[in-house]
Amino acid sequence: MSHPTVRDLLSQAAASRPEQVGLVDPAADETLRFREWDERVTRTANGLLDAGFEPGDHVSVMVKDSVELLVLLFGGLEIGLVVTPVSYRAPPGRLSYVLEHSEADGIAVDEACIETVRELDAESLPDSRIGVGDVDLPDEIPYESVTDGSDRPPGISVAEDDRALLLYTSGTTGDPKGVTHSHRNVVEANLMSVPYNRLRPGDTSVALGPLYHVGPLLANFMPALQVGATNLIQRDFDPTVTLDYIENEGVTALWGVPTHFNEVLDEGTIAERDTEDVRMIQYSGSAMPEEVVRRCREQFPDVDFVNAYGTTEIIFGAFLYPEDHDDHLGSIGHAVPKARVRLVDPDDPMPGNTVERGQEGEILVETPTCMTGYWKAPEKTDEAIVDGWYRTGDLGRRDEDGFLYFVDRKDNMIISGGENIYPAEVENVLHDHPDVRTAAVIGAPDSEWGQVVTAFVVPGTDDLSGEDLDEYFKASASIEDFKRPRRYEIRSSLPQTNSGKISRQDLRKAVKETNS
Repeated sequence: MSHPTVRDLLSQAAASRPEQVGLVDPAADETLRFREWDERVTRTANGLLDAGFEPGDHVSVMVKDSVELLVLLFGGLEIGLVVTPVSYRAPPGRLSYVLEHSEADGIAVDEACIETVRELDAESLPDSRIGVGDVDLPDEIPYESVTDGSDRPPGISVAEDDRALLLYTSGTTGDPKGVTHSHRNVVEANLMSVPYNRLRPGDTSVALGPLYHVGPLLANFMPALQVGATNLIQRDFDPTVTLDYIENEGVTALWGVPTHFNEVLDEGTIAERDTEDVRMIQYSGSAMPEEVVRRCREQFPDVDFVNAYGTTEIIFGAFLYPEDHDDHLGSIGHAVPKARVRLVDPDDPMPGNTVERGQEGEILVETPTCMTGYWKAPEKTDEAIVDGWYRTGDLGRRDEDGFLYFVDRKDNMIISGGENIYPAEVENVLHDHPDVRTAAVIGAPDSEWGQVVTAFVVPGTDDLSGEDLDEYFKASASIEDFKRPRRYEIRSSLPQTNSGKISRQDLRKAVKETNS
């Protein structure tokens, strides 16, 4: 059976619900009905063609969550562009890498991100530059002119197996990897998730995380569009604003990581708020603490919970459904329909080397939503996908009832507040400090963030302090602030393995003993 393209999702909503509100951007006081959104996207698709873009071109969109971002995204997809949403928090070095590695033919940037772009040499920017708002880019193509194309369908043929998205995620060396997803991947993810994430027409859904992440974009926004729900845009996470939207905009469904819900529950005015319309919370990134679940149920009495397990590479792998949630708290549930999950020997993670129930194993996922590959990295693709099974690098176990549980990362990736952070990229910044002799970074357990970045440092001088290092990170242009260590341990030496490598396992044990 053939699949629609991502652009077709909007066309179908416009055809079946033309006058229903599809997109709300309260910060800009802008509301688009599905028909209006669809028409604007068509004009934008033609405007992009008029600006010189061609099917297959790569465009990086460094625009905060907004109507403009979503019009550019769908307009680009309509004419076969490959779109890379870029974090508005990316430092200049990261943006430069993404532009070069993705072979970007164009970039779109708004006022919130223009200062980062201005730190790059003009020669490192793509020739086609779309300015959203007052950005004053060299050789700028104004957003207003891009959205003023013909209202006739552009007539570009886009196939379901064409690449749609190129999403960047950190690699184990600290360098970002480009994950490519086809139109088929995205639509399959919708079809697999919609029956289980409980979104339905008439919902108003808001993602509490930015749309450059796979979760907010592909686990929340696209499924909501698929069913004809209204997507509400929250440009920056602020728990007070979230509660305002719940009260005033009729929000019924929320997506976030547990950290988001902690902050919403701790917001000072929540006891005075009318939040009874919220009926569904979907979360991912880490387990939801029992106390947070209890408080959510008090605040949102009719709420159902869905825990979605996935990665940038596979979008979805497993769901913990509402009817199972409280009895299996902490579980990631079962494989979603059309996907399979296996736990295999971590030391020899081939699909046939499964472990016994109750034993820890590496989580492998076979799913039609698996990426088409890592961009320009066939060897990494071959390492990650074995006989059709994606090696997540996560360790998990199954209980006696068959429920899956995430145990830990097989590698050293830290997940803090839903953000993926690799120690190597933090260590690289530490090692650039003239007074640091050696350093190692781990994720320490934290009740609010899941994990917090913790740096162990052997100084080269006697007067180096954690405060000095923190100021150094704050001034760095090479790493995002959310990756900055929240804890610093100054040590005279670091434990080593028999091979002479720093023993992260011993560092984790030391943190655990300190916290016990």
